Amino acid sequence: MPLVVHNALDAARIRKSNPVASWGNRLQDNRVEPVAKPAFDVPFKFKRKERIFTIGSCFARNVETELIKRGFRIPMRELLSKPAFDGVDLEVVNNFGTPSIYNELAWAFDAEQFDEARGFIEVQAGKYIDLHMINSIRPASIEILRERRKGLGEAVRMLAKCRVLIITLGLIELWWDEQAQTYLNTAPLPSILKKSPERFALHVLSFEECRDYLDRALDICFANGRKDLQVVLTVSPVPMMYTHRRMDVMTANSYSKSVLRTVAEHIVANRDRVCYFPSYESVIHSDRRIAWSDDFVHVSNDIVAFNVERMVNAFTGRKRAEEPALPDPAQLPQEDVAALLLAERANQARLDSDAAFFVEHADAAMASPAFALEYARFLFDQDSHESVAGLLAEDPRVDAQLIRAQSLMKLRRYGEAIETANMICRHSPKGDLHWRILVNATAAIGAPSDVLEIERRWLDHNPRHRYIVMVTVGRALRRLARYDAAIDRLKEATSIGEKTPIIAIELARCLIATGKNREALRLLEGVEAQNEGHVRLLRSLKERAMERLE
Repeated sequence: MPLVVHNALDAARIRKSNPVASWGNRLQDNRVEPVAKPAFDVPFKFKRKERIFTIGSCFARNVETELIKRGFRIPMRELLSKPAFDGVDLEVVNNFGTPSIYNELAWAFDAEQFDEARGFIEVQAGKYIDLHMINSIRPASIEILRERRKGLGEAVRMLAKCRVLIITLGLIELWWDEQAQTYLNTAPLPSILKKSPERFALHVLSFEECRDYLDRALDICFANGRKDLQVVLTVSPVPMMYTHRRMDVMTANSYSKSVLRTVAEHIVANRDRVCYFPSYESVIHSDRRIAWSDDFVHVSNDIVAFNVERMVNAFTGRKRAEEPALPDPAQLPQEDVAALLLAERANQARLDSDAAFFVEHADAAMASPAFALEYARFLFDQDSHESVAGLLAEDPRVDAQLIRAQSLMKLRRYGEAIETANMICRHSPKGDLHWRILVNATAAIGAPSDVLEIERRWLDHNPRHRYIVMVTVGRALRRLARYDAAIDRLKEATSIGEKTPIIAIELARCLIATGKNREALRLLEGVEAQNEGHVRLLRSLKERAMERLE
């Protein structure tokens, strides 16, 4: 059975309307480098300072830390304040596999009974360990282990009072206890394995096993939790520290995460109150020097904070304007399959400069927005800017208005270009083209104070693009004869980025206009022209500076 089925129309609609349906590229402001920002659905909202229940692998502890900083209450952390947990690391609540997540929920809500006789093992005289807690905890008296079990059960039952549950999936290499007929949370101590080698075995779980345990765990959650319980499911990016299998840990880890990610996809597809947050995808697709600590295992604090901030911002309604977003299903284009396929053909015809195709199908632009956009791009390439401006005049889509704004600039209809670019800025699309159009159109009508206001808005919106802002505004101010202000910006651009021939030419023009001819000559020394136009401009500027020196 397929996991998801879309008919041809819906499949074409979704791809055409999805701004994150492809990867993008390095030539644009992209969502992949240096830190990946995959888009995700936000079907509900967190409430300020509410309790959030967390369960799962060690990455869940990272998430808890950041949630606490933002004022949320985390029941699993409150557990550690109990006397029985004095001196115990917070990793005591880690649950690495879906069987462990199921076990803790089943024991807490009486779906199964914890078997103390098999779960506790004496390792020294009067000292015991709990096989279902992490193996780094020092042995303690059986009374303390009972208190810890009691405290953990009480903490897990706090789920019943929480509206939000975050589950983080970790591993699929797990240890099986043959005597207790259950999975453990972590590996038994070497001394225990040596003493009872037939009791324990390593299992590499299948997709079916992982999903079954998680499904049963969620059944317990929904049966015992609030009626409005919502679940955020994640896969921990933290890899296996080592593998017990005869293979490279990288290969073993790839299988482990692939299974868990597939389990998550199936769960989300089949449960209305479960959504997926892509912390795993963000970390593994980000620059490794940013994402990972030196041991290649632990995720850096910075990227944990970054991902939790993205999640909390989105689920509290404070999502940044530049965040990538999935298309709203209600906004999918309402066109039939034939129209969308014709638009696909139009895309190729435009790349082939096939004018005959567009002559034949020109009427389709009146009925199909998808075709109209490809037609407009073809007309733009043919310098038919009046036709572009007319064709897209009533099209509200940002992509369409961006093409129209470029044609309006070619037609010198600067007022309309400003109005259009301002509208585009309100939608905060990727890239800077709309901002550059706004600056250049404003400069063209001779409004330097407005150019400076646009500069402020642009930098507020995207401070990381200071280089391109300084170049664009500097060139605009030069055209407005605001030479000193232009010099400041162009010099700043060369201090933070590459000194290209065009920046050197623009800056030299300003320096010559303000009588700084020697500085202009020094600036132009060694500048390599990239085309014949640059050769002529560089020669002309050098000659003009020399003449004024004489």
